[in-house]
Amino acid sequence: MSEQPYLDFADVNDAGTKLRAAMAYLLKGATGHARDVIALEIMEILRQVAHGSPPGQPDPFADELPGG
Repeated sequence: MSEQPYLDFADVNDAGTKLRAAMAYLLKGATGHARDVIALEIMEILRQVAHGSPPGQPDPFADELPGG
């Protein structure tokens, strides 16, 4: 993952709007328990990013996907 800071957000409100849109996209079609699990996993990743991952934790963005 690039070490560049994300500059796509104009301000805090813009960031919130984009995060809500991303959540809606990721949860599209999910229902019931599956939707709850997905939402909780996303919120945990966001919490880790906001507070910094504890030592020894894998980077949630280190994957084989493009940009990861």
